[in-house]
Order: sequence, then structure tokens, then C-alpha cells
Amino acid sequence: MGTVFEVGAALLGACVGSFLNVVIWRLQEVDPARRSLGGRSHCPHCGVAIPWFRNVPVLGWLLLRGRGACCGKPISARYPLVEALTAALFCLLAAFGPGSPCVTVAANGAIAVDPIGLATWVAMAAFVSLLVALTFIDFDCQLLPDVLTKPGIALGLAAGLWPGVAGAFGDDPTVAVAVRTALASVVGALVGGGVTWAIRWLGSMAFRREAMGFGDVKLMAMIGAFVGWRNALLTMLLGCALGAVIGGLGLLFGGARVIPFGPYLALGALLTIFVGDAMLEFLFVTWPEWQRRHDGTQWAFAATATAALVLLFLLVRRSRRAG
Repeated sequence: MGTVFEVGAALLGACVGSFLNVVIWRLQEVDPARRSLGGRSHCPHCGVAIPWFRNVPVLGWLLLRGRGACCGKPISARYPLVEALTAALFCLLAAFGPGSPCVTVAANGAIAVDPIGLATWVAMAAFVSLLVALTFIDFDCQLLPDVLTKPGIALGLAAGLWPGVAGAFGDDPTVAVAVRTALASVVGALVGGGVTWAIRWLGSMAFRREAMGFGDVKLMAMIGAFVGWRNALLTMLLGCALGAVIGGLGLLFGGARVIPFGPYLALGALLTIFVGDAMLEFLFVTWPEWQRRHDGTQWAFAATATAALVLLFLLVRRSRRAG
């Protein structure tokens, strides 16, 4: 039964991914009148409405060989990519995410549904959907729209009312679980947004220009509301590392002019969802213990960190000159 739920989650994810393509496309419209998310999907070239049987996620694009049936012009491979990516993430959430497995089968064949687990899965699926949409919009136009981040913060805070999403703040048994889970979400939003705002302020002071958009602050507040304060800090750490490495390679070899930070924060958040506990265990238990058993590792770590900072500084300088 778990396999059935995972397949169903993947199919749902593909359909949600199709809608996310609409969100990504229309929120980049310059004309506010064309930013509405309502109405039927239409060809991005000639504007002809696309019938439902040609709008099947992934399969529709493959059957049309990547071209519009109405005008024959090429349709970007990003559309099936977003649909397949969202389907894969929904399936992974169903198999390994918080609250899984939501559906189990007893020895006598009875089907049991865990309502808390299912609610957690729905909340995390909404969170993942927001991350996908924000990632591609930020790649395209270096923008994290308020119309996604602000409702995302509210949704994360609301989802914090039940366990399994942001965890629980503290372990005092005299405090109701709902209160501790709600606090975990609130503290996560404050820490995620607050730390990012502080980094933005310090970077702007150091470079005498805006070092980070305020959209990144709101994105991290949204992430913190969903994953809690510990994983929010881990997300920031991963986002910085991934941005420096992947974004730096793009600057050096791919001809990129700027490094959008949002996609790397989103990728860091996805990693915390699935392997955050293992990473925290490694950082605060396994790694310190290994350091105690091996002399000189602190110096090697310090040298590596210094080299990474120097590289990041050079990349930022190059990005500023290119901009």
C-alpha cells in the first residue's frame, strides 16, 4: 500500500508541477494584468489555448516532440523538467519525508491512515511546491515574489500547529505539544529571517551596496517556519556552500553574471528535509569526536574554510565588476 501511495504522490506531483509552470511563467509577466494565475493554459508563442489532452504532464510534451501543436514552434524542455522534478519530490516525501509512511496495511489487510502523518505530508508538499516555483523564478529574473513568500510564511506558521513539520520547541511535558510545535515554527521563522537579515546588513555595509535582496530574507523566514530554527541555520550553511561552489563555477566557466541565492537556499532546505538529522548528527557529534581522535584536523579545517572564504570573496568581486 505504501508503494501505491508513493505512485499516487508522484502523479499528483506531476499535475502540481504543470500548475507550477503556469505560476513561474505568469509571475514573470511585466504587465500586472497578465499575472493572473486563473484561466486556461496557452501556447507561450501564439497564445492559443491548449486543450486538456495535450496538456498531460511530461507525456504531452514528449508526444508533441517539444513543439506546439498550434504553431509548431519549440516548447522549452523546462516544462517537463519542472513536472518531473515535482513528481520526484512528492514521491520522495511520501517514501522518506516527515510523517511517512502515512498509509500502512496491517497483517489482516486493514488499511490504516495516520492523519497527523498525512497532514504533515500535505504541508511539506506545499512547501516543496513553493520552493520549486521560487527557484526557477529566481534563476530567470533574480526575484522572489512576495505573492509566494508571504503566503508561504503564513502557511508554515499554520502548519506548525501540528507535530512533524517544524518539530517541537523544548521538551517540557507540562507544556502542550501544540504550543511547543507552534513555538518551533515561530522561532524558526524568526531565526531564519533574522539571521539572513543580519547577513544582508553586514554584507551591504562591507560592500557599500546591497549584498542580498530582501526576498531572500522572506524566503528564509518561510523555510524556518517549515523546518524549525536548527534546520533553518543548516539551510543557510548549505545554501552558502552550494552557492559558492555551484554559483562560482557558473561565474567562472558558464558565463553567468550574477549568483541568485534563492535556488541554493531552496536546495539546502530540501536537503534538510530528507537528511537534516543525519547532517546535524555528523556536525555536532561525529565530526567533533573524529577531531578529538586525530590531531591537526582543526588546522586543516581552518585552512579549508579560509580558502573557501577567499574564493567566495574573489567570486563576489568578479560578480560585482560584471554587474
